[in-house]
Amino acid sequence: MVNRDKAAPCVVVPLDGSAQACRALDPAMRVAQVLGCSIELVTVYDPVRGQWARDLEDVADRMPCDVEVAVVGSGWPGEVIADMAAEQPGTLICMATQDHDELQRLVLGSVSTHLIRAIPGPILFVGPGYTSQQDLSRYRELVVCIDISPRAETAVSLAAVWAQRLGLDITLVHVATDSTGRQVVETELAAYVDRLTIDGTAATATVLVQDSPAQAIAEFLGSRPEALALTVSQGRGSLTRLLLGSVTSELLARSPAPVLVA
Repeated sequence: MVNRDKAAPCVVVPLDGSAQACRALDPAMRVAQVLGCSIELVTVYDPVRGQWARDLEDVADRMPCDVEVAVVGSGWPGEVIADMAAEQPGTLICMATQDHDELQRLVLGSVSTHLIRAIPGPILFVGPGYTSQQDLSRYRELVVCIDISPRAETAVSLAAVWAQRLGLDITLVHVATDSTGRQVVETELAAYVDRLTIDGTAATATVLVQDSPAQAIAEFLGSRPEALALTVSQGRGSLTRLLLGSVTSELLARSPAPVLVA
């Protein structure tokens, strides 16, 4: 493995040799350019299953930014990547999720599930519904999923940090299944917007009414090609849907934009 500069956070992109994993490269590049940090492509050599990237140097040469390459000779990828992130607080992991699954809605894979539990900060996931925006130079908006629960406070606080780091405006989005109680929700969202605005962040809020929250947010993101999304998972359970919650799991499967998951 290459020697990492522990004083310099970076964007870590795990690759396993699949085209699926490479979906994370474009979002990682845009985020790294705004943060002014390098990208580190990492693969864990696995001669048994053959799931490692053999062409990291070629991939790095094609990227128009500062890219480092790390080939780890042994270990389980989940633990290796978690250890890399722990070496330097502030490092962001950007990785692709696996494809849609009929039973679980989204199979993140054991590595992704481990990282969600092991890493205190958010992970930038690029799901199977991701739509590449070739002409996009940088992201300009952070769409924050708000469900009016104790997690909302965490989501707003994280949004403020990442909006500042990435130079993004914030849009708070709540999805209601009907119009009942909409005024109460709008009042709570307005309070969050006021707080963010006082702190110097441009923020707005909107309430969508639809039976499927994940579909509503995915469609909303589809109309905003310069957006990232942020959501807070509901806990640290062992099963993907229990860990993330069904809405977040389905959003990761449907979202055309990368999603920060905390």
